[in-house]
Amino acid sequence: MGGRLLLVGAAGFAVSSVHAAEAGKTTSIPDDVVAVLESRCVKCHNEEEAKGGINLDGLDIDWSKAKAGKDWEKVFNVLAHQQMPPLDKEQPTAEEKKTLLSFLDGELKQHTPFGGTLPRRLNRLEYRNSIRTTFQMHDFDLPAGFPRDTRDHGFDTVAEALVLSPPLLESYHEVARQIADELFPPPKPKPPVTKRKAGIQDLVLSFSAASLHGDALRLASRSPDMMRSCTWPSKIEIKDSGIYRITVSTSAFKPKGKDPMILEVRARDLSASDRLRITNFRLLQEISVTSETPETVTFEAELHEGQTPAFRWLNAELDHEPEGFTALLEERFKEQRFLAAWQEMLFPGNPRKRVSITPLRGRNGWDIFLRAYNNPDLNLADATPDNRYTQAALKMAEESGTSRALADTLAYHYHDNGPSLQIHGVEIEGPFKTVDGPQDIRRREWREWSFSNRRNGESDVAFADRGLRLFLPRLFRRPVGDDVRNEYLEIAKNHWAQGHTFDEGMHLMLRAALVSPRFIYREINPGEMDQHDLASRVAYFLTRNAPTANIVIQARAGKLSDPAVYREAVTNLMPRSPGSPMIRDFTEQWLDTRLLPEIMPDEKFGFSTDEVELAKAEVEHFFFTILNENRPLRDFIDPDFITTSKRFAMENYDYTVKGEKRVNPASAYITEQRKIEHLPVPRGGVRGGLLGQSAVMMATANGVDTQPVLRGVWVLEKILGVPLPPVPSNVPALTPDTQGAKTPRDLLGAHTKSADCRGCHNQIDPIGFVLENFDPVGGWREDWPGINVKIDPSGVLPDGTPIAGYTDLKQWISGNINLFAECLSEKLMIYATGRIPSYAEKQELKGIVAKVEQDKGGFRDLFLALMESRTFRTR
Repeated sequence: MGGRLLLVGAAGFAVSSVHAAEAGKTTSIPDDVVAVLESRCVKCHNEEEAKGGINLDGLDIDWSKAKAGKDWEKVFNVLAHQQMPPLDKEQPTAEEKKTLLSFLDGELKQHTPFGGTLPRRLNRLEYRNSIRTTFQMHDFDLPAGFPRDTRDHGFDTVAEALVLSPPLLESYHEVARQIADELFPPPKPKPPVTKRKAGIQDLVLSFSAASLHGDALRLASRSPDMMRSCTWPSKIEIKDSGIYRITVSTSAFKPKGKDPMILEVRARDLSASDRLRITNFRLLQEISVTSETPETVTFEAELHEGQTPAFRWLNAELDHEPEGFTALLEERFKEQRFLAAWQEMLFPGNPRKRVSITPLRGRNGWDIFLRAYNNPDLNLADATPDNRYTQAALKMAEESGTSRALADTLAYHYHDNGPSLQIHGVEIEGPFKTVDGPQDIRRREWREWSFSNRRNGESDVAFADRGLRLFLPRLFRRPVGDDVRNEYLEIAKNHWAQGHTFDEGMHLMLRAALVSPRFIYREINPGEMDQHDLASRVAYFLTRNAPTANIVIQARAGKLSDPAVYREAVTNLMPRSPGSPMIRDFTEQWLDTRLLPEIMPDEKFGFSTDEVELAKAEVEHFFFTILNENRPLRDFIDPDFITTSKRFAMENYDYTVKGEKRVNPASAYITEQRKIEHLPVPRGGVRGGLLGQSAVMMATANGVDTQPVLRGVWVLEKILGVPLPPVPSNVPALTPDTQGAKTPRDLLGAHTKSADCRGCHNQIDPIGFVLENFDPVGGWREDWPGINVKIDPSGVLPDGTPIAGYTDLKQWISGNINLFAECLSEKLMIYATGRIPSYAEKQELKGIVAKVEQDKGGFRDLFLALMESRTFRTR
């Protein structure tokens, strides 16, 4: 109960912090500015009408009101970007515009604060990772139904949007109980001894590993791949780790030679994938099988919770691995008829033509082989060792993929004709003695990591107190005072005093700590951000995880205020691979590639699931490359390389790779074809840069068709940092012409005749239309689909620059790279600080960008400078 009260108190803390941070004064608006406002703005934005919620009817500005800064910044933005006044209204003169913008620029710099992040709840990813790190539970995951986070300005890290809902509160308590159950599990009752039997119908038939014949299940292969050689009683799952008595009934079917068949028994985890190798699991017993009639063997073995015995014929003749399978085929090919039938199966017809392996796998392939083998008119002419079809068949056997598929086929020879090892039944009795299984051992390790070991003669209170000194600073990400530690110690002591066990008291105390705002929230302490909060901000930004190791040590020593120490700490945590959590999470949210798994491209594009994954990986590798290699900011827009696989580039970007042949585009990507590489492209071309990437074009479409407005808005907000006002409530939706008589440009032109629309659409539409040459999956096209009309991508940008096509847009953004760099900097700071930068903070970011560009620096230089900024280091 105490834990619930602690967490509920967080809401009140957040409110008090905000009010404490508010400060400002009243500014009188100069007469010349008042004159501009009254002539151009106040008619629609007065106390009575206040369109868009903006009231400019006044002679002064009260900066102590939080809304004032936001409202006047909106005024600045719509005027600077020519979005207001509406185009059917008289526009301000250049002098009037300068007067108002200059006044607002100065006032906003002076009166909008640095900082102001609300106490910041950990989002789902941060919360999960913090639990993994704090308890060393590396495979911990959130339970199904754990609430999703709300996004604001495109990110799920913004404090204002990370509210604490009743369902989320309940989920926190559920997870706290789950963790406490792992560290301090309730005592288990002694399990009864039970006997369970599995007949052959209860044993798993996986691929071609086993088959049923009468009262026997036959095994045929020694493949290390469990799914190709093994069987197991899937309905017998051990509930209590202990010593069990296992009885197996076996026999040999048409054995060869005098050597016994060896039945290998291993303890497989039922939760593990069937695709794992059987040698990953603990060996229980090897049984010699010599009798051709059923015999039983009984042995005792240790089985753990979640396990069952798995069986493999260890010394079978058939091997699925390329080397063993090739040698076996060479021996089989000595029989001419076998060789001829094998050739006919792989290369049927006259002339011969290779067919797909897929339909030849398993029983279906063996039936095809048998029809050829039993055909009295079987062509034997090619059935010689040196024949090219013989050599091609052996070559196929040397390839891992085809060797395993064809061994699945040959397995039925052994199932039907022997030799094979037979199992007639399995019986498991126990446990006769309980033991600690892997989960019990992990629980002990988690508990010892969190609270240490009890010393000889140490009392419950002393042990708990010492454990809390270790545990709480790690959980709360900062040193913990005696008052806080005693608060949690008292929870356990009170529970013990009520007659509960030591573990039950620790269980309750742990649950209370896990729902404390000190854990669930970041940056909750009033005043300036101290070194521990700074360490948390750095760690969660760069690793998406709680601070550990070096940065914690430096924060405790108070050394993060030293620029050199801080730079070293930051550098040590920088992302080290394209798959780093920060790279993946930031790009998913900034560029909306998180949407890709939900988009199903129309079949006409032939864009596979493999390609969706590769498209997303391209973005992550591209971002990492520019960061890691400190490439210039222009390379985000117009680089001389792309980062994708050769096959993906050839099929989707019309890329030519010397010496590479195109493959069937409908075939699945093999491992080599998924390899991401740096491939050179000329600067200034269609390919290269964020806007030409398949993932970006997919995220700005719907998998079926494209929408110029959507793409135009996306570029303005994500690439150029141009804020757009909300769509007016009286504007109707754009209705597509189902007759296909008009182009998208015609439709949009008719839609945006209204002066209320044109101000924004003059910015949106030229960019949206210039991207229309990209289809919904990023492929290049010349015509609008369905109407056979050539796409017209030309337009005029808001600054008056004419563009004829996409490459002109790339050139314009590259020439105004500060706009992109400022936008990217703002996105990074929203993601890192959990707040929308104030006007004053944006000016700092703008100055940092200018300095990096002046010094001819790269993205890594900008990234580090942002982390050293006042914006980043202020609460």
